[in-house]
Amino acid sequence: MLTLYHHWDSVCSFKVRMCLIEKNLEHESHVVDLIQFNNLQPEYLALNPNGVVPTLKDDENIIIESTIINEYLDDKYNTPSFIPADPVARAKMRTLVKLQDDVLYHVQRPAAFQLMVKRMLTNLSRDQIAELVSVHPNPEKASHFLKWATGPVDPEVVEEARQKVEPVLTRLETALDDGPWLVGRDFTLADMAYAPFVNRLQRLMFHELWADKPRLSAWMERLVDRPSFTPAAGPADQQMPCPADDA
Repeated sequence: MLTLYHHWDSVCSFKVRMCLIEKNLEHESHVVDLIQFNNLQPEYLALNPNGVVPTLKDDENIIIESTIINEYLDDKYNTPSFIPADPVARAKMRTLVKLQDDVLYHVQRPAAFQLMVKRMLTNLSRDQIAELVSVHPNPEKASHFLKWATGPVDPEVVEEARQKVEPVLTRLETALDDGPWLVGRDFTLADMAYAPFVNRLQRLMFHELWADKPRLSAWMERLVDRPSFTPAAGPADQQMPCPADDA
């Protein structure tokens, strides 16, 4: 039995949900409400000492970190497989996934906190948030809550995030030279890794960043049209309010 501990509006959870759907793997869904800080409760930290989502439980085996979870799923349930058989293509896929993990995830976070998370925490004071995140196993992430999720929206933080996202999208435009997918002819874990950010960047109203990138724009349309995309994104009423809602 597979159980996924996840939050509906978590980009990393989206990534794993898409893999489970693409592989047609039945699983139990267990929502961990990040806005209620349930990820920092002792029972969840016992599952995932990093205090983040998602976490996959496969029988009694616990797998954490979304990229590792997706590779695990492809290794164990490898029909269909979304990891290229060719070593060069496999290396390209892993390089692109690493770019998502190491760069894109981090550079978009300040804007997401400013424009989305902050809207969900208006009923909490800075002191209350500080107390809630004081048990976070990652002090840097705790400080991000205080820096980005309290007080008025800081447009400079949003603009800096926008500028840092753009070079990643340029890399993807180049990768799509051999399209239609990021690693050529076949849909892979690399495409799944970036799918949540298509949703996230659209909701942040960062559309101008791909207006001059025709291959990327076409790839985004193909991705959104994929049958797994909408269910992986989750119910609309479980997504945080965002700038796109104001448009």
